[in-house]
Amino acid sequence: LIIQEKNFFATTFTTTKIPNLFCDNKILRKNLKFKMLILISGTNSSGKSKTAENKLSEFKTPQKFYVATAKIFDDEMKARVEKHKAMRAGKNFITIESEKNLADLNFPENSSVLIESLTTWLANEIFDFQETQNPENFEIKIFNEIQILKSKCENLILVADDIFSDGITYDEATEFYRKILASLLIKT
Repeated sequence: LIIQEKNFFATTFTTTKIPNLFCDNKILRKNLKFKMLILISGTNSSGKSKTAENKLSEFKTPQKFYVATAKIFDDEMKARVEKHKAMRAGKNFITIESEKNLADLNFPENSSVLIESLTTWLANEIFDFQETQNPENFEIKIFNEIQILKSKCENLILVADDIFSDGITYDEATEFYRKILASLLIKT
């Protein structure tokens, strides 16, 4: 299980100059906000979801959102979704089920958001694409949506599956998917 945390600044100023973060400017301090991006990655059944939910619970924000990206396409997936629902019962998370286009979701600025999972979200985008779409754009689309989500909330948690350590060579479509996921994990 790998947990990567990043703090970043968000400000309401529009300027071409980088502000001096150590200055004693009350206006700057008032408009400068610390935000958190957490990436939790691990193998199947490694405790990623539990760790992510615990992190979400730790935040002091008034609203905590759990965005479920899974598509239920068979009994096994239905059982996994039910297990996850049971795990978060009583945690006061606001659950949103959305398979794609997550940047279209709206969150209060002082909220925390958990995306379960980046891996499934990317798969939904890739395997549902229309022939008119350029498959090379998936990485750009998801990366841009992550940036938009970061701007919409105070804390963003992304859960991702480690699909790289099995040593297997896959077919071309799966390798394409793995390449994009790897790039997103590095960039994010």
